[in-house]
Amino acid sequence: MIKRYTFLTIGVSATGLGMVGVFIPLLPTVPFALLALYCFSVSSPRFQAWLLANRLLGPTLRNIKENRGLSIKEKVRVLLVVWGSILATVVWLLDERPSAQITLLVIALIETYVIARYKTRVEPVEENK
Repeated sequence: MIKRYTFLTIGVSATGLGMVGVFIPLLPTVPFALLALYCFSVSSPRFQAWLLANRLLGPTLRNIKENRGLSIKEKVRVLLVVWGSILATVVWLLDERPSAQITLLVIALIETYVIARYKTRVEPVEENK
């Protein structure tokens, strides 16, 4: 019983941090969402189903869980959000903290490398008749 509540608490916390990470560049969304997915798989199938059905995180988590990879469109969308938020933060920190700016740019480069190297899912081509 304690194990279940511990995993449930970690899952809820990770979900919250993942949602905040959508808007704050230093909090990575997908790792927190994956942690939440694992914790919910151990503690609450209902919360796991909710997370997989979530409008924002669900499609990406389902693709990762089923080892299908990410489409080019998903990769581009993720990278646009990462670079947009990090560049906005770097501009906001202009002349204040060069070390923080460099750190953020290195984080963006690492995230870009990880996303680019992740398995790419090929979407079926629709034919017009």
